[in-house]
Amino acid sequence: MNKDSRKSFNFNGAEMNANQTHPLRVLYLTDLRPAGKFGSLEEQIFVLAKSLSTLGGTLIPVFGAPIDSATANQYKQIGIVPAAIDLHKFTVPSLSQLLKLVRSNQIEVIHWNFYNPLNPYVWVLSGLAPKVQHYITDHNSRLPNQTISIGFLKSAVKRALLKRYSRVFCISDFVQSKLAEQQVWPQLSRCSYFINVDRFQPDQSVRDQLRAKLGLADAGRFVMLFVGQLIQWKGVDVAIRAMLHLPQSAILLVVGDGQMKTELIELTKDLKLDGRVRFLGPQRNVEPFMQAADCFVCPSVWEEAVGLVNIEALASGLPVVASRIGGIPEFIDDHVTGLLFKHGDDRELADRVNYLIENPDVLKTMSQKARIHAAEKFSIEMRVPDYLEFYSNK
Repeated sequence: MNKDSRKSFNFNGAEMNANQTHPLRVLYLTDLRPAGKFGSLEEQIFVLAKSLSTLGGTLIPVFGAPIDSATANQYKQIGIVPAAIDLHKFTVPSLSQLLKLVRSNQIEVIHWNFYNPLNPYVWVLSGLAPKVQHYITDHNSRLPNQTISIGFLKSAVKRALLKRYSRVFCISDFVQSKLAEQQVWPQLSRCSYFINVDRFQPDQSVRDQLRAKLGLADAGRFVMLFVGQLIQWKGVDVAIRAMLHLPQSAILLVVGDGQMKTELIELTKDLKLDGRVRFLGPQRNVEPFMQAADCFVCPSVWEEAVGLVNIEALASGLPVVASRIGGIPEFIDDHVTGLLFKHGDDRELADRVNYLIENPDVLKTMSQKARIHAAEKFSIEMRVPDYLEFYSNK
């Protein structure tokens, strides 16, 4: 977006040329389950809904599962009623619900998130509501060294089907390169995540309180943090094994839940690390744990599209020790805002953390640069104008 062309509109510092644009009416379909949590993706949707409404447009979220009262009340305050429709299987009732939302709200764009791009709802809605545009965002992580090769006929068919999308948003250069390789996707655009850098920021009082609550008030403790799903591809076992090569003062906090939780707890016991690796379960708000930590670890063994939690950690002033894989290196400046290591290598992960433990001045400098980088690149003020431009006709 050309800043010089912007006029008076301002949403938390995000400007847009409201006089020369027509804000769209958007149905935002996302397979997120917001009940019990308020992560950055959920907040991003809310911010977009609020800011588009300020311009005179509409963004109605449609979640993949029922929402809780806190989420409903939050949207009620800005005059929006979110919906919940299970779109995993094609059913006539679900189609009817979607069509009703489209018609009653005069929807101009349906934006798909976390759904199969070839899902049948797109094609049926294309016939029933042909004037409605379809956007899609690719948030997907990939298996390492995964290549997708399809024959000429399948490629032609897929290219024809995907033409129904007016825009395809890629949340990292890595994702965009992966889609471009397939040569079947139309209208690829780069569009980064954004986060609330006022919510994710260092806070010494919160740090002191939570560390005291967790029994980590000793100044000699070095607290590492992992936040995410406890599944194979997140590599939590790599972080646990790395603890064997770290001093006794190092503690690993694990925030999250998932199918591997029991297995990871057993691994911790087998390695006699149950006093140094603590499983804290899922948390509605993760920022206090980031404010209490000394560094963040992202030991993913698959090709992360971004690793949104890494951006949250940077904003919280945490150096990020992360796998050098997928889109992660785009967001972590090695030896500036964090440290990268070969995915799956627990010894190299431990070496990186040891470097931070043994060099407190480096840790402090990285912490400061991490915060500055996140605020300058991924704040609401910096990123929302791009989204609003995507949601407008000139």
